[in-house]
Amino acid sequence: MASYDNKDFYQEKNGSPASSAIESGEVAPVSSLKRRFPAFSLEVRQEPSSFAATKNASNADFDPIPPSKRTWNWGAYVAYWMADAWAVSNWEVASSIIAVGLSWKMAIGACVLGNTIMGIVITVNGRMGATLHTPFPVLARMPFGYYFSYFVVLSRCVLAIVWLGVQTTTGGQCMTVLLTAIWPSFANIPNTIPASEGITTAGMCGFVLYFLLQIPFLCIPYTKVQYFFALKSVIAPIIFLAIFGSTLHKAGGTISHSTVITQGTTLSGSTLAWAFFANLNGVLGNYATLGLNIADFARYANKPSAQNVQAIVIPIIFTIVGLLGIFTAASSETAYGQVIWNPIVIVGLWMKSGSHGGRAASAFGAIGLLIVTLGINISANSISAANDLMSFCPKYINIRRGQLLAAVIGSWGFVPWKILASAAKFLAFLGGYTIFLGPMTSILMTDYYIVRRGNVSVPDMYNFHGIYRYSPRYASNWRAVTAFFIGCVPPLPGFVNNIVVAGMGKTGVSAGGQHLFNIGYIYSFISAGVFYWAFNRFVPHTDSIMDHAETGEDIIAANDAKNVQERVANRAERKQSVVSTFFEV
Repeated sequence: MASYDNKDFYQEKNGSPASSAIESGEVAPVSSLKRRFPAFSLEVRQEPSSFAATKNASNADFDPIPPSKRTWNWGAYVAYWMADAWAVSNWEVASSIIAVGLSWKMAIGACVLGNTIMGIVITVNGRMGATLHTPFPVLARMPFGYYFSYFVVLSRCVLAIVWLGVQTTTGGQCMTVLLTAIWPSFANIPNTIPASEGITTAGMCGFVLYFLLQIPFLCIPYTKVQYFFALKSVIAPIIFLAIFGSTLHKAGGTISHSTVITQGTTLSGSTLAWAFFANLNGVLGNYATLGLNIADFARYANKPSAQNVQAIVIPIIFTIVGLLGIFTAASSETAYGQVIWNPIVIVGLWMKSGSHGGRAASAFGAIGLLIVTLGINISANSISAANDLMSFCPKYINIRRGQLLAAVIGSWGFVPWKILASAAKFLAFLGGYTIFLGPMTSILMTDYYIVRRGNVSVPDMYNFHGIYRYSPRYASNWRAVTAFFIGCVPPLPGFVNNIVVAGMGKTGVSAGGQHLFNIGYIYSFISAGVFYWAFNRFVPHTDSIMDHAETGEDIIAANDAKNVQERVANRAERKQSVVSTFFEV
């Protein structure tokens, strides 16, 4: 049985050291920071609905989402994936597939199959978050135990922060195009940055301005961010269709003469098969991160079935974006004399005529791509990174602070402009990271659906001495740890080979090792799940097996009703501006 049957857990919470200090009448000295900024507190807000015993274990954002904040319906998830799919990276996804010798039709086939598989994984995994309303870092404690779950969360967090920085660099490129369209002389700013840095002075100006621009968008509460996604889901298709339409028009309305279309498959036999699987693995890896932590978004669902629409939306919208990217690249060969995959470059070419109309079109196109990049950074990177960072220090980090911290680290700590310019090995590392994400995702899903059949205890996920501790000393589940390494170690030589080859080097890894890496996500996902099931089948951890689910929903709902009343009363006492109301969680 769960460890909270006699309500001792909740009594422990109410008698925590923090509350004891207050009840004893002790008054802490007021710091100078507190005197200057009385509304600011280093500690984040922790509502009474928390299952955690102390403030060091949770906060209002890290707790299960209460009923009043479950604001995402099926339309919100459609808007979310519209915001995520219409991105420069997804527009260009077929370029690398065609480059290795596959035809454009096979490239689309890989995209359709990969996105269909990932859509199913995301939807099934998202059901956990939509049912339990807890974030991914908390759910990870269920199969992995408390301590090893931090390794899992850190693995996901680093990726999110790096990609946030990379997308910020893309946004900086859009900002540079916008500034050049408005002030053509901006392109003539003398460059004082060495070429080895991978960015110019003008590019750095665009990067800094975009970084500052995205800060207020990162502060939009998770209960209201779906409205921004809805805005992007309208603007993004318009701007990308405009890019396609203008390029096709300039090409004379035909794409049949482009090498992108006329070039057939140049590979055959087993070489063709393994090339297809390698690129399928790349498509799966494109959103393997969200396949792991989709609970960070699914937990906002107003009902568990609201997020089921993802299984349909993901393959459809990603296929459309990929097709438009191919057709636009094909059109660009006739229109501009070269195959151009990057839509930012095409938008920049609109102003080359020097006419006011061309500059205006380029400016509006850049604004549209800025909104596109903002949406992808929020939907795929910043919120995920914030939930991960929050798990390490929930007393001081909530979602908003986590997003801002991730933006600073990703944009300045990882030097993303240099990554994009020259770090082929690092990009190969990011692309091959799926061999670690696959086992994590599989173990989480196998644990919830097959091993426990949904009978889990949410309060114990917040109790470090609860039923998911597994080991008194190591607080980790050896079954999950072993299954994880069984999943990720065999493809590891191929992973290393991929990084070395990207840097123009060579290794002694056999063809078999390379082929195993080419199906790395699928292999690691299946093998880790099978072994984890087997370990629990023959050596089960009986202390954490339950015959019913305990979500603590009655406690969450009761405290939510009380908190809603308090918030309404506070708003009635003080007048708030429209801006303050919008950014209030």
